[in-house]
Amino acid sequence: MKIRIINTEKIKEKYVKDAIQEYTKRLSAYCKVEYVEAKNPAKEIADKSYVIKIDKDGEQLSSEKFAGNIAQLGVSGNSNITIFIGADNIEADYVLSISRMDIDINILLIIIYEQIYRAYRIIHNAPYHK
Repeated sequence: MKIRIINTEKIKEKYVKDAIQEYTKRLSAYCKVEYVEAKNPAKEIADKSYVIKIDKDGEQLSSEKFAGNIAQLGVSGNSNITIFIGADNIEADYVLSISRMDIDINILLIIIYEQIYRAYRIIHNAPYHK
């Protein structure tokens, strides 16, 4: 499976870049993850990609349910997932909320990477702290 995370803002903080690099390394055992910063995010949607938009008004899921959704996408033939952060005008197959609260984009990005990693650990019945 290939997951593209598209962000409309430029990340400048080293701790965020380090977190992205660490989670990308961890996730390489399960899938390919690509991070893209784009001013025009609509151009970044790959053909036949399942599009998830992160929005505080979207559906909130448990980690287990999120893992189940990712596993189901893979089984149903959706091998490309595109996740958008900060792109309000994107047509999405699914709108996901991390929190109803406003969250700094840097923290939000780290949370998304962590939850994707957690999802794959759950899918593979691997230990992961709760």
